[in-house]
Amino acid sequence: MKKLIISGLAMFMSLTSVMAQEETGIGNHLGWGVGFGTEGFNASIATDLTQYAELEFGVNYAPGFSRKSDGGVFHSPGTKDVDIHRKYINYENNKPVNVGVKTSINRATLDFKGSVYPFATSENFSSDLFVSLGISFASKEIATIEGSCTSTGISDDDLNQKLFVRAGKFMLPVDYDKNNGELVVDGSCRVNSVRPYVGLGYGRLVPKNNLGFRVEAGCQFSGSVKVYHNDEEVELLSKYNIEAKSTAKNFMDFFSVYPVLKVSLRGKFF
Repeated sequence: MKKLIISGLAMFMSLTSVMAQEETGIGNHLGWGVGFGTEGFNASIATDLTQYAELEFGVNYAPGFSRKSDGGVFHSPGTKDVDIHRKYINYENNKPVNVGVKTSINRATLDFKGSVYPFATSENFSSDLFVSLGISFASKEIATIEGSCTSTGISDDDLNQKLFVRAGKFMLPVDYDKNNGELVVDGSCRVNSVRPYVGLGYGRLVPKNNLGFRVEAGCQFSGSVKVYHNDEEVELLSKYNIEAKSTAKNFMDFFSVYPVLKVSLRGKFF
């Protein structure tokens, strides 16, 4: 019995020693987090590397939304090498032809980020302020563009030419569907699928207690938005001396450097 007690005490002391080593070790805790922000709803898991650094893997999902607008259909005779003056096409009653265009936005991203806490411990000052660096992964396509209108009343001369509508700062082709007698708009907005991220905020990914809060603000660099039609990049309106539609242009440029603001509840498994 005496030997058993001694062995038990030895094992307890050994376990205590290991736990003490783990407390100051690398990756000794696993945390979780849920929250919301400009990227939508988010969930993540995280681990600490040292008291100065943590790693996080997360997913973000923003419910889709759409916006509708009318685009005037026009054709541009000539070539890119000369000044081109667009000409709107009209119905027989001399009213301009407008296509109802619907733009649908969907965002879902995966994150791999590291947070550094430069003021984690100090004799005079200690803080959970952090700087975050990482990469986000997502589909290249961030939006779809679609619309149609009847071709009734449009002259055959107009229908036989290349037709376009303005899509922000791009000239999006319009297809003529002879079977249904419609003008059809179909395109997609694309950015880089790998997007660097930088941010800063306050709060631990793996809280010191069982629960904690974290606030973060940063920017996701998606690259310039490009518009595609039938998997081919469409041309800029500026090449044809056509002014871009400012509202739609600003809407597209917004996604080039996407602002990130999120608030999350943090906890730990162990």
